Amino acid sequence: MGARPYRGLLSSICLLVVAFAPFVATGQPRDSHFGDIGRIVCAEGAERYLPGDYYFCAANKALQAGNPGKARAMYEESAAWGDKRAMFNLGLLLSRGEDLPKDEPLALAWLALSAERPGDTLQREVLAGAWKAASPETRAAADALWNRMKLKYADAVALARAKSRYERETALLRRELQRDPTISKWIVGLPPVQGGNVLDALDAAAQDTILRPSRFLRGAVKIGDPETVREPPPPRP
Repeated sequence: MGARPYRGLLSSICLLVVAFAPFVATGQPRDSHFGDIGRIVCAEGAERYLPGDYYFCAANKALQAGNPGKARAMYEESAAWGDKRAMFNLGLLLSRGEDLPKDEPLALAWLALSAERPGDTLQREVLAGAWKAASPETRAAADALWNRMKLKYADAVALARAKSRYERETALLRRELQRDPTISKWIVGLPPVQGGNVLDALDAAAQDTILRPSRFLRGAVKIGDPETVREPPPPRP
């Protein structure tokens, strides 16, 4: 159903983090955000179950191939499925202004979205450094962008969407395995879990990006004074 998982991603992505070393505390392992890089699912057959993983991998491949425009589009698609790694990389790329045109307000907004979860120390440290270095005008513009973008990319929307998709797409597999536990189904490119079935492999791959984070959908990051979003008044009869 697709190619095997793409393994050679760590070096190219870590270069982005190293470039932002002044923003990262010296005690923070610089590659901690990418510790699971070896299990990113690039198999085409897994896209229907793990779109955030799949498009994040596709973005990294496009970036390595020298196609930053495609990489940006793939990162944005991954971000729409709640992948914080994609948001973080977008923030770094737009801050540097080498592979993509430099856009400091948008970079800050992406970094803020990537740092939504309380346990994401690296993202929060990078965001704090970038925010501190930004001008008041840049901060104000980033604030406005973040208030709009969170309506699509915050966990309450994007991660909830990914979890709903995962549960819906795996429901058929679960029913089939309940009816006949002896059936053998696999997704090409998704390595099986020892002694398990295709659902075990999918659940293992989904743990870090969907299943575990979805238990904490109330996390938030504030980078300024949030705007109040009000419902439009009902039309008069």
